[in-house]
Parts: sequence; structure tokens; C-alpha cells
Amino acid sequence: MQKLPMLVVVTFLASLAPGVATRFTGPEMIEDNGSPIDVGYYGAPVMFDWNQDGAKDLVCGQFTSGMIRFYPNLGPDTAPVFNGFSYLEADGAQITLPSG
Repeated sequence: MQKLPMLVVVTFLASLAPGVATRFTGPEMIEDNGSPIDVGYYGAPVMFDWNQDGAKDLVCGQFTSGMIRFYPNLGPDTAPVFNGFSYLEADGAQITLPSG
């Protein structure tokens, strides 16, 4: 049953560029200051303009600690640049969610 939605997506994408062969490339690691971002198992990244500066930032949950990392985007949305993170807080305390 899961093959049908994938077939529909591939068929739709192929129809957008008739006569052009579809090419897929491998995944690219998102980097923070030149090192791949690794939040452990089951990371849940979301791009969103968290700090309302016009650039989409990276917000990513961590399964093992239940904390949420915030990476401000220092570049444009087309070529994001990350240089460090902070943990999201509410009322001065780190936000943690149950895990495991």
C-alpha cells in the first residue's frame, strides 16, 4: 500500500520536466561551523524563522535528552549558515520533553 503514494509522487515529478531524465543525489549533511550537526537518534529538524529576522532558522529536537536546539541562520534561505546553537527556554528554564 505504501508503494502507491511513492509512485504517484515520482510520476508527478517526472511529468514536470518532460524529456529530462530525473536525477537524484545523495543526502547532504547540514553543518554547524563546518561540522555536521548530530543531535543523536530520532532528530526532528524544522526550518522556521524563529527569531523573525527574515531567514529560516533550524529548530531540532533531541530524542535522548528531550531538549530542543535552536540554530540561528546567519545566511540566506538558499544557502543557510549556522554557527552554534542554544537550547530553547521558557520562563528561564530549558524546555524538555519526555523521551524514550
